[in-house]
Amino acid sequence: MLAAICLAIVVASLLGGILPLATLLTHTRLQLYLSLSAGAMLGAAFLHMMPEAVELGSSETLRWSAAGLLTIFFVERFFAFHHHEAPAIDGDPCPDHPHEHEHGRDLHSAGLIAADAPGASFGTKGVKLHWGAAAFGLTLHTLLGGVALASAVAADRSTLGDLGASTWGVFLATLIHKPADALTITSLMLRAGMKKSHAHWANFGFSLMVPIGVALFFAGAQISSGPLDTRAWTAATLAFSAGSFLCIALSDLLPELHFHEHDRLKLSAALLVGVGIMWVAEIFHTGQ
Repeated sequence: MLAAICLAIVVASLLGGILPLATLLTHTRLQLYLSLSAGAMLGAAFLHMMPEAVELGSSETLRWSAAGLLTIFFVERFFAFHHHEAPAIDGDPCPDHPHEHEHGRDLHSAGLIAADAPGASFGTKGVKLHWGAAAFGLTLHTLLGGVALASAVAADRSTLGDLGASTWGVFLATLIHKPADALTITSLMLRAGMKKSHAHWANFGFSLMVPIGVALFFAGAQISSGPLDTRAWTAATLAFSAGSFLCIALSDLLPELHFHEHDRLKLSAALLVGVGIMWVAEIFHTGQ
């Protein structure tokens, strides 16, 4: 079953990478999708992963959530920030409601990238990021996503003897979010003038990061010397992963918080739908 889950995520990631070649995704449409995705990740963290980590370990296990959040935060601060932008042509990203999307995130003024650096800009005016930097940050996120999935599977098997709400919650959140990451990498490569074949191969390699993350988790579990150590490893890893989910979700939500007044109801509804998906998964599991 875990192999089938990983395959589904790989396929979703591959499809996300093809999207820039198949359709025009506007800034507003992307923000609706990201709000849904962030809601699913928040719901997975709060409703599934953190409670399961406490049940498997103790309340002190949640300290690992802070470690997970800070890890992603510092990766984004020093390497590449977690950002998605529609692969639209330069110009107005929201044709129905013209407004700027600089959002004060000019990497040039921050000294993170030279003004003439090779690479591609997002649809966001004044924001440039080399595809390699984005690929590095997103690859690390995806590896941790694979670790999160494997830890949820291990936690459910430890407490229930089978796959439960935590597994399906993490799976759904990852399945919803991964296409956006793949879209970012592919879009940046294409806008940088890379060949389509190279972009597809890069996206294929990126899509394999979740299965690799799963393998890394079980490799770590094998190092554990006994059942108690394996249980503690699973609980700590699940809590750490919950923290990473929180940071990734908030990094998608907060930069756009004050720049979509005309769409605040739609974006808020999409966020709540994402959380609701995780809540329904919890209700369904509890009712079984």
